[in-house]
Amino acid sequence: MADAHDALTQEAVRYGLTHLTAQHLAEFSKAREAAARFVSSLPRDLPVTAEPAHTFRASQEASP
Repeated sequence: MADAHDALTQEAVRYGLTHLTAQHLAEFSKAREAAARFVSSLPRDLPVTAEPAHTFRASQEASP
């Protein structure tokens, strides 16, 4: 258990999170797991042309 805690602490430090409490580390661990689940759910075999087009048009209110 200490090894997993140490590995988690070392990973947090790599991201610049050097002053985490035990509660913060627990939250960091949950966030890591959620991120891993999200990334694993993303499709890997889509061609570049499947990327949705994103456009932005400012309203006339935004014009000077």
